[in-house]
Amino acid sequence: MNAAGAAQRLVEARRTGRLVAGLEGDLLPRDDADAYQVQEAAMRLLGVTQAGWKIGAPNPTAVPVAAPLFAALVRPSPARFSATASSFRAVEAELALALGRDLPARAAPYGEDEAWDAIAAVHVAIELLDSRYADRRAMPPAALLADQQSNGGFCYGPANPLAAADFLAARASLLFDGKVEKSAVGGNPVGHPKRLVVWLANHAASRGRALRKGDIVTTGSHTGITVAPIGARVTARFEGLGEAVMEIAAA
Repeated sequence: MNAAGAAQRLVEARRTGRLVAGLEGDLLPRDDADAYQVQEAAMRLLGVTQAGWKIGAPNPTAVPVAAPLFAALVRPSPARFSATASSFRAVEAELALALGRDLPARAAPYGEDEAWDAIAAVHVAIELLDSRYADRRAMPPAALLADQQSNGGFCYGPANPLAAADFLAARASLLFDGKVEKSAVGGNPVGHPKRLVVWLANHAASRGRALRKGDIVTTGSHTGITVAPIGARVTARFEGLGEAVMEIAAA
């Protein structure tokens, strides 16, 4: 496929705010491998630096997917992001992991325990979803993945010890202006994120983006996708772990 051409179209949409109807012909990624080529080409065009990754899977056995988090879109809580009335503006309550040491590229793949031992802390987080497509629901999964898996912003709360998190039975709430919109217990469909971390360590190394100390890895929504109104003060709260706050301001 024409990864450079697809990346150019998506980057233009980011820069101008003019959404694209879709990708067609040789611009349309056929699979995850194509989508990762588009991600890399878009990052080169944008000249961005990376602060971490978003990663997820629809169930505990599915192959994960990942997208780099742009440093300019990763902020500590409380954070403020701008959006327009026509933008997607969906938010997710998530648990994010912080790397305590590097996991450099190497010939032998990492094992689960070795990769998990590199995690130093867990943070309550909010991901803001956005899209460069006029109708993201009409786009195949590989096209969404090519668009950095729809990331539009990310904020994270204070660090907690890893042992403080019950990843399989976490109690999460998503609030708009202090009112609970969604709540869930153990809502992340991937299950325990341990398998995500080892997959990511090996995937990132294969892309020349080995995991580094200080990287943030967010592991998928516990409360599903919820569209936030312009002006909302969004809070993600996890029992025993605290909260993160994001304001959605008018662009």
